[in-house]
Amino acid sequence: MSERAAGVAAGIAVAMGAGCTSIADVPVDAGLAARLAGRSVAVVDRAPPAFGVMLTRLMALGPLGLPGVTEEGEKLRAQFHLVDPAPEIATQLGDLLQGRLGAAVRAPVAITSRDDPASVVAAAPAGADYVLDVTTVRWGIGNLPAPRSNYVVTYAAHVRLIDARAATVVAEGGCVMPMNGTEFTGALGELTRNDGALLKAELSARADRCARRLRADLLGQ
Repeated sequence: MSERAAGVAAGIAVAMGAGCTSIADVPVDAGLAARLAGRSVAVVDRAPPAFGVMLTRLMALGPLGLPGVTEEGEKLRAQFHLVDPAPEIATQLGDLLQGRLGAAVRAPVAITSRDDPASVVAAAPAGADYVLDVTTVRWGIGNLPAPRSNYVVTYAAHVRLIDARAATVVAEGGCVMPMNGTEFTGALGELTRNDGALLKAELSARADRCARRLRADLLGQ
């Protein structure tokens, strides 16, 4: 069992079972809001983890089925051209930083880096005062415990505003998007028919809830 597969499966399970939880919230306070005015903010786009699908037959295999979670998920991701929601969430947050706080937000730039703040700053465009880093933590399709024939789309994200000079996180938040009664819960075939139209719609809805939570928690919007 790979650590990657286990992490994807565990993340989907957490997203299905948790309450509407924010992770390590450090909002933009009045002092930081004042310092952001006129400052440049680089927006970075980092690759998401593997898309996971917890198929019934894989769940029946226990730990031996976990590698298949990422294999099946990445097949669906490629087949239906699933798009990582994190860049759109970053755009919404960047628009608020610019429109409400007067920051000079730059266009997003794709980077590859480790997760620590210093590595993200080093990979970001030079000259920015701050770096906005929004990443998808987990995304996929979970298998409901009862009935096992039903599935649900899950999503979780993490955002950090990093002081580029100090390479320290000055604002941070996260979201785990659990079930709240608005989701589709049914057969996998329903999610994947018509070129994955319902799957894409459900993923968009989960990401939109996440974005609203992050805007409220970090910026009070």
